[in-house]
Amino acid sequence: MKATPSLVFLVCLIMGVNAAAGDEQLVRESYLSEITGKERDYFVYVPRGFEEREQWPVMLMLHGNGERGNAKDELEFVMKHGPLYEAWVQKRELPFVIIAPQLPMYEMGDVPYIRDRKFEDIPRRLPEGTPPRPDRFPTEGPMTGVAAETHGEMGIEGPPSGWPLHAGELIDIVDAVIDKYRGDRD
Repeated sequence: MKATPSLVFLVCLIMGVNAAAGDEQLVRESYLSEITGKERDYFVYVPRGFEEREQWPVMLMLHGNGERGNAKDELEFVMKHGPLYEAWVQKRELPFVIIAPQLPMYEMGDVPYIRDRKFEDIPRRLPEGTPPRPDRFPTEGPMTGVAAETHGEMGIEGPPSGWPLHAGELIDIVDAVIDKYRGDRD
């Protein structure tokens, strides 16, 4: 089924997102994970003016370790940083569809930055304006685009239960979003 503007608007009404046709949308999609055996959700950011273009560039946003969760009631943790934060919370009108899945918790649930996180710390989109940015982001200085010399104790791919474990599911999600949201395969 193709995501028409009226379908996207209806999904947003069901989710409680107050948006007019033509506005950007944040849609929740579901899939059955072959790895966990559970239904999991991911966000799809649909840019303003979606209905005006035939095809859209698609970005897959993979969060860091601190945003892991059950991809149901914890999915909003993926909005803490990155392009989804900029597009949805800060209303930056980024000109592409953004896919934001959530990595399962696995053995990471007891690390302090996950164990001590709070739902009230998740940035929220305001009906009018934007929330203030945090005083400090985790990066100490400006990002230079130069890779770090070390990749930590787990190597360049990160923990064994990280994104590479879910590579096949990620490809399937990207393919589904490209088909449903008129993504540009090129």
